[in-house]
Amino acid sequence: MEISGVSSGAYTSAAAAVDDDEKLKKAEEEKAAEDAKKTEKQEGDKVELSSKDDEYSESEIQKKVQNYIQNILYTTNLTDESSAQLQQYLNTFDVAKFIKSYGPFSTTAEISAALYAVTAGMIKRQEDE
Repeated sequence: MEISGVSSGAYTSAAAAVDDDEKLKKAEEEKAAEDAKKTEKQEGDKVELSSKDDEYSESEIQKKVQNYIQNILYTTNLTDESSAQLQQYLNTFDVAKFIKSYGPFSTTAEISAALYAVTAGMIKRQEDE
């Protein structure tokens, strides 16, 4: 079967355009790979070790615990029993024991995660009952 009405120049131009696109894509991919290698070499393997300066002090942890529990008490529609349990936990909170069990802490997120683990069983909303 013969195709008529298409000049060989048009075909050659279209094929050349496809080849140019492929070469351009390949060049961009190679450049991206080189940039990634440079970035890896610059960054290297970084290891950050926690030091005493990065850890929260007992007074800072005490303050964060108080804020965490107070937020739960005031923003959540808790049952009376649940509120009493949380208030009792706050009143008898032992910072040293908390750090020994769950710490040391270098971020607020770590403190919040530990507090969630401790208080999750105490939190009961009125609508849950």
